[in-house]
Amino acid sequence: MIPETIENNKRQRSVWFDFEKNEILLLISYFIYGVAFANYEPYAPIWLSQISQNGTFLLIGFVVIIPSIVGVIGAPFWGFLADKFGSKKFVILGNIAFSFMFTSLIFNISSTYFLIMVLVGFLFGSAHTANLLVLATKSVSKPKEVIFAKFTIAVSLAFVIFSPLAGWIYDKFANSMIIQLSIAIVASAIAAIFIFFVKEKRIEKKFDEKKQNASEKQSLTVFPLVFIGILIFAFIFQSGGGFWAYSSIYFLETLNVDGIYFSIFIIVKTALAVPLSLLLGRVKKEKSIGLIIVCFTVYFDFVYSLMTIFPTKWILLIIFYSLPMYPLYNVFLYGLIANYSNKSRRALAFGIFNAIGTLGYISGIIIMGVIADIWQTGTYAGIYSMFPISVILAGLTFIIAVLFHVLKLRNEIESSN
Repeated sequence: MIPETIENNKRQRSVWFDFEKNEILLLISYFIYGVAFANYEPYAPIWLSQISQNGTFLLIGFVVIIPSIVGVIGAPFWGFLADKFGSKKFVILGNIAFSFMFTSLIFNISSTYFLIMVLVGFLFGSAHTANLLVLATKSVSKPKEVIFAKFTIAVSLAFVIFSPLAGWIYDKFANSMIIQLSIAIVASAIAAIFIFFVKEKRIEKKFDEKKQNASEKQSLTVFPLVFIGILIFAFIFQSGGGFWAYSSIYFLETLNVDGIYFSIFIIVKTALAVPLSLLLGRVKKEKSIGLIIVCFTVYFDFVYSLMTIFPTKWILLIIFYSLPMYPLYNVFLYGLIANYSNKSRRALAFGIFNAIGTLGYISGIIIMGVIADIWQTGTYAGIYSMFPISVILAGLTFIIAVLFHVLKLRNEIESSN
């Protein structure tokens, strides 16, 4: 083997398997954060359904819609503040806010109270989601693709390890909601403590000051068309994930699947995110990134088409829908936003990206909830009508991905000439 190749391989292994102090603290914190949400996120819709009793699909969807709407508003705001005052303090604030939110949800007085507490909790909790990855890129001296991949692996492992426990608690205890929320309270508080010991480094200037005027240094991006293209794709891509908000209703209520089987679905989905994130984190060429994104959209269109034909075969969903989408979003799309935004404005760029992606997710949830309520007639479960809608959204995502990939390649060829 060529000595230069050997050296490159060693350097690549070092990037992946050597850990900095800040990196360890951040990964542990995010893992514990994942523990909190492994006990809350999949079960929040089913808790709200039980509290509201005869609530519509759209009402149940609001347990996901409200945090998402708040994220749209909060992410750019917290990102703007973080660019001025640093990301660390806002990540801690977000963890503490989630801990208080989980505490308040134990007192499940009504569906209105439940949703209000979720709104307030995520309003401040979005300070965490908007700034954690920014803090990581500032305080860990490794390629951003590797950082994003490792963080995706950390939260995926948390879901893999603790989802069986959450499913077992749900099946075995009448007061499972209180037990799961108690675990989430403690986990969120511990996650904040680990962030406290992270040393946030100063942002380095991305551009040479002698070659940039003042307005350019303050601009969000010098590639506005590419930046906007990524945002459009993120919106459409996330809209196709709207079914996830109703997955617990599909499993636990519509098809009466045991909680332990639902947890197996979550385990498989998150376990696959680990090797997938490792593989995606090694892809550096944008041409390859574009092709992988296109392939993903084709696959999910196939999955939803299959479920449209066999809506009651939940085992098919476990088998085929278990390939997770979020590593693609976290590793590739966040990486592209980092590439095409100024480093000194990265927190704001991430905030805008997060807001647009969340708007897409909200749109998907609302569309599916409204359609399901309309088609809920007699013995027909309205949730089955969500699958053909998902087929359409996945198909639209495929078209946007192909167009963006082709146009991006054409621009690169023209610029090289």
